Amino acid sequence: MIYHGHWHGKKYYFGLHYDLHAGQTDTELGTRCGKKDLVPMLKLMDPDFVQTDCKGHPGMTSWFSKVPNATVSPGVVKDAMKQWRAATRTLGIPLHCHYSGIWDKAAGAQHPSWCTVDKKGRPGGAPFGPNAGKPTGEKMCPRGPYLEKLLIPQMFELIDRYGVDGFWVDGDIWAVEPCYCHRCRKAFTLATGIRKPPTEESDPNWSTWIGFTRESFEAYVTRYCDAVHSHKPGVLVCSNWLQTFKHPGEPIVPTDWISGDNTWVFGLDGSRCEARFISTRGKPWDIMLWSFFCSHGMGQPDSPWVAKPVEMLQQEAAVLLAFGGNVQIYENPPGLRSGQLIPWRQKRMGETGRFIKARRAVCQGTETLPQIAVLHSEHHARAKVGPNLLWGVDTAPVQGALFSLLERHYGVDILDEWALLPRLREFPVVVAPEQDSMSAPMVKALKAYVQTGGKLLVSGANAFDRFGSDFLGVKGGKLAKHRSYHVPAADGAVPLFSDPWRLLELKGAKALGRLGTTPLLNERLLPHPAAVLHRVGKGAVAYIPCNVFRDFARNRYPLTRDFIGEVTQALGARLGITVDAPTAIDVTLRRRGTTRMVHLINRTSGIPNQPNNGAIDEIPPIGPVTIRMRLQARPKKVRLALEKAAIRSRYSGGVLTITVPSVHIHAAVVVE
Repeated sequence: MIYHGHWHGKKYYFGLHYDLHAGQTDTELGTRCGKKDLVPMLKLMDPDFVQTDCKGHPGMTSWFSKVPNATVSPGVVKDAMKQWRAATRTLGIPLHCHYSGIWDKAAGAQHPSWCTVDKKGRPGGAPFGPNAGKPTGEKMCPRGPYLEKLLIPQMFELIDRYGVDGFWVDGDIWAVEPCYCHRCRKAFTLATGIRKPPTEESDPNWSTWIGFTRESFEAYVTRYCDAVHSHKPGVLVCSNWLQTFKHPGEPIVPTDWISGDNTWVFGLDGSRCEARFISTRGKPWDIMLWSFFCSHGMGQPDSPWVAKPVEMLQQEAAVLLAFGGNVQIYENPPGLRSGQLIPWRQKRMGETGRFIKARRAVCQGTETLPQIAVLHSEHHARAKVGPNLLWGVDTAPVQGALFSLLERHYGVDILDEWALLPRLREFPVVVAPEQDSMSAPMVKALKAYVQTGGKLLVSGANAFDRFGSDFLGVKGGKLAKHRSYHVPAADGAVPLFSDPWRLLELKGAKALGRLGTTPLLNERLLPHPAAVLHRVGKGAVAYIPCNVFRDFARNRYPLTRDFIGEVTQALGARLGITVDAPTAIDVTLRRRGTTRMVHLINRTSGIPNQPNNGAIDEIPPIGPVTIRMRLQARPKKVRLALEKAAIRSRYSGGVLTITVPSVHIHAAVVVE
């Protein structure tokens, strides 16, 4: 049975996350976070809940931990946790702890036997940064004593001494790599019968080994969740990035909510994916936005951290809010290790908070209006995972599918097999973007879906082997490796690179354009279709025989988007809502009961977005937007929420047509 989690309540919608990763060189921890310091600063921001520092990746606490295996930072002057608890109690808001899990450098130094062991037999180094790949002993083995000897006792200490309300465990799934210690090797052999765990991704047993690593980690998180829930029911637990976009599959680990901290710059695309996937997990969720950014790599001295413009945070938040998620903002003022918060930065976050809270009535408690489902198969994702449980997951084709379809203004959700199979027939269109290793039951279900009227788009040379000649209406032809061919799109042609291409021959399907060796539209064409459309039963399947979505994720060519849109349109799906808008408008379709909502999010910036400038600011309003909605009867009310504009609407012939003159950041058309 799936554990659906808990949350504090609907009004806890906007949060502050503060951490500073206490370390060996600190000297002033806790000196500027008393009630008289914190309460006025928190009032400027007005968060509904707070997460504060307790133990970061160095493994040192910022409170006076008395657990025997604890390492307290020598810089702790006053108990910061005690002061944050007093301030949050004064304001009547929950307090969570930021606690680094798998990544704990101090525990590794004290107890080398607790560490992971790399494939060379050395203690595992940091997951990134200067100690990545070095034998520094910074990552804890999920099967080792660390959990029972330090992590769980410290969680109990924080609950019992300070009455904390939850834990946001950082440095967890994204720090996990295979461990070759004696415990893991023995357990792997007992579970699988394989005598030696593989050390290279090319080994045929690698997927079994990385699957064992994932299951070991999931069991570790389950143990600390169960321990906290048993020790004090009502205290909430979250493991950063668990059950998010790069961790598809049945969400069996009993965390209370799902969360992840988005990348500090160029993070909008990440949120577009996460919102559409996490919202299918059946748990409360949020994404944490960094309040600051830098234009280059983390920690580079010539690219110091700077506060984000307010509109940048608002734009990032809108993508999440439209899907019913909560939002928290991460703050860590540079150069201040005392716990002191900065008034002007708190005011900026307060302005963002007002933007967020103003959307709660419209966004919260809604569900998707199904239109296009993009399949993100957990079986495919797990078939080719690199050595890191999060960063080693290849999601590029799914991202390319999402981004291209959003630029055509479709309503899109991302679902794994666990989520999609029970709901398959709710979606007029399903896209399977190069999901070569999807399960056999998923292939069977998609074929049945088409037979009964569904519209399916599949891509990738290897999709032919999964779905077969008769279903796709083509002969397989030969494979062309490492090639680019031109495909027709809009008024021109666009080159698509794929490794490989499948050069098709028709066997009942209709050709959708021909492959070209140049941009010429009527010369130097090959006898192979660029894509095909095949009627099957009451439905239809379109097949693009190359890695078109991976290509779009990498290159983002407008003509590629047009090609994908034209193939999707050829399926002939009868959609209840269509939108015409500038390309930079994202559409999100939601409903609450019989009320329908069309969210419109403007992704533009008034500042040229270049590789050395990730800032978003001075967002220009763009439009117009025309929405057409099929309705059996004239609606009771049509209104524009969240922004002000004079919209026009008319109902004729079963179609409601709405025109929105422009969108600044985030508006929603509400039809009752």
